[in-house]
Amino acid sequence: MTEQGNNENVVETQENQTEAASGIIINAAQMQSIDINDRFTRTLTETGWRIKLEASARVTINFMTSMRKHEVTLMQDDIIERDGDDLILIRNQPADAYRGQRNVSASPLARNTDRTQTSGSSEDGKD
Repeated sequence: MTEQGNNENVVETQENQTEAASGIIINAAQMQSIDINDRFTRTLTETGWRIKLEASARVTINFMTSMRKHEVTLMQDDIIERDGDDLILIRNQPADAYRGQRNVSASPLARNTDRTQTSGSSEDGKD
């Protein structure tokens, strides 16, 4: 009977296991809000919730402390999971695949830089 009890524990551990190609784990107690700029579905779980992205999206996690935020691009079928005190960003691709997905043009700072360069170009053309 002892062996049977040990086997049950192994099964429980495997069920709680999360597999990902890469990911980020954040202390959810410090999180204030999450901004997802495209389609997703949310499912409640026993210990929190799970969000599955329906398309590639820019995700911004805002923290309560010091007005900090974390911005990350996730791809279709990636998952954001709240499991107790952990917020887990589960990526289906290796971390290197996400480096090329960064959408710089969506950044307000990048737009301001583009406008400055455009203004500078027209002034240079007048000289």
